[in-house]
Amino acid sequence: MVAMKQLLVLAALALLSSCAMKGQSIRDVPTINSQNIQAPLRDLPKKEVTISVVDARKEEVKAQSDELRSEVRRAVAEALERQGVAVKTPGANSMLLTIEDYQTGQFKEGCVKVSGILTIPNKAKVKAEASSCFETKHPFGFKMGTDITKAYEEALNLLFKNLDSALSELYTR
Repeated sequence: MVAMKQLLVLAALALLSSCAMKGQSIRDVPTINSQNIQAPLRDLPKKEVTISVVDARKEEVKAQSDELRSEVRRAVAEALERQGVAVKTPGANSMLLTIEDYQTGQFKEGCVKVSGILTIPNKAKVKAEASSCFETKHPFGFKMGTDITKAYEEALNLLFKNLDSALSELYTR
């Protein structure tokens, strides 16, 4: 009897924790910590850039598109400035970030894809993309929560790693 009560208590706690862990989904505006984004761009000439952000997600998740673009731009600008890259309008170089829908298998609500094009006038365009999902699932398979903020931070971090790598290749050829 005691074991049955303990099992019921554990089941109730699991249900409550799954309700408490809803987090944010792709429909929400993340609160991105720019400290979690490494954006070295070591080989960027004239350490300045203009940033543009485009929201190319499906219409049903774009209710807060302006806020999302503003938040992504803010976080990226802070990360770049921390690395010594000035964010100016107009800047010597330009960066276009495109936020897209992304899903893989059963993971949908906590996923994001970010594409980036870094244009260096009279030199080249460097392209990269990255995606990330941050959803927690119960061992029985039901979704416990999502954290779109972590997904954005991870995707942006990986995007800049890929852009930095492409930029290095450009200047070592």
